[in-house]
Amino acid sequence: MPNYHDMSLVELKQEAKNHTPKIKQYYIKSRAELISILSMNKFSDEMILAKKTITELRKEAKEKNYAGIWKLRRSELVELLYPSTKKENKDDDRRDKHDDPKKGERQ
Repeated sequence: MPNYHDMSLVELKQEAKNHTPKIKQYYIKSRAELISILSMNKFSDEMILAKKTITELRKEAKEKNYAGIWKLRRSELVELLYPSTKKENKDDDRRDKHDDPKKGERQ
């Protein structure tokens, strides 16, 4: 593993460009961000999913024998293939917990 702290920004961007799995928007990241990302042993699922193309997602869906994948959008394919990531986001949704301001008004 190379010492990223000794590399210039240009060298870090070249490393990020050739990195597997791919790093999303590596070309606009700061030197510190690139060092942090390149130093990770394992990328988060969100980082990996963000970089997958619709072609890669369709290939995965085809391998899992899902029907009607060609009409789905990228976000729908992600939800179909990785329902746990969508569920985690849904758990954080707190819209139902807000009180209706009209209920507290006096008449």
